[in-house]
Amino acid sequence: MRIVLLWVCLAAFAQDKEDVTLPGTAEDLARGKKLYLGSCTYCHGPTGDGGKGADLARRELVRAKTDGDLARIIENGIPGTEMPAAWHMTRREVTQTAAFVRSLAKVDVRAVAGNAVNGLALYGKHGCAGCHTVKQTGGYRGGFMGPDLSSIGLKRSAAHLREAVLSPAASLPDDFMPARVVTKGGQTVEGRRVHEDTFTIAIRDAAGNNHSFLKAGLQSVSLDRNSSPMPSYKDKLRDTELDDLIAYLVSLKEPL
Repeated sequence: MRIVLLWVCLAAFAQDKEDVTLPGTAEDLARGKKLYLGSCTYCHGPTGDGGKGADLARRELVRAKTDGDLARIIENGIPGTEMPAAWHMTRREVTQTAAFVRSLAKVDVRAVAGNAVNGLALYGKHGCAGCHTVKQTGGYRGGFMGPDLSSIGLKRSAAHLREAVLSPAASLPDDFMPARVVTKGGQTVEGRRVHEDTFTIAIRDAAGNNHSFLKAGLQSVSLDRNSSPMPSYKDKLRDTELDDLIAYLVSLKEPL
């Protein structure tokens, strides 16, 4: 009996990893486009050049090197990320959507203005590393309050990054939640929520320290989805400097 169950599990695993042939008729692509625009464009943009989600208008996708990988990601999502599963799509619709995504690689994507080298200098000058981590020379450097930027160029479009720099609270990552707790003893801790369940909450402060609390010992818990500890750089950067900073951020493409 155990041997039969093992064979079934191995067969299911092999089927899960099996590559697929994506449909290629005009009708399939039209249906895939309709599904994409209805379910994917909010994060990935109407032409796949990214935004809140990854840039899909490229020949090779880091997480989806094969058509089978792409179909499985659409169907199952990516655990631990903002990519959800397409539970509302049939298998046929998943492959139609994947076929349309592949067609986006043929779309011309406008080059990013700005100088990434100058942008790196601005990144350091304005203290961005105090909150954000970037992988450099084999190691991670920077703060831990803000999102890790090591692969931000793969996850976000230039337009989305520009908006984030000018209006940080406009589109926060789904897993980023500013929080403030006050204990019954009067202690106040502010920072980023890193974990919460029915009985506990953990907060990371601006210095990178983690604080865990039992909710029973708290006077109040405040979560503010509409604010960000990051200041706006609208009046701190000239237009050319903003272009340079965005060019640097777009260049950060550490493999996921």
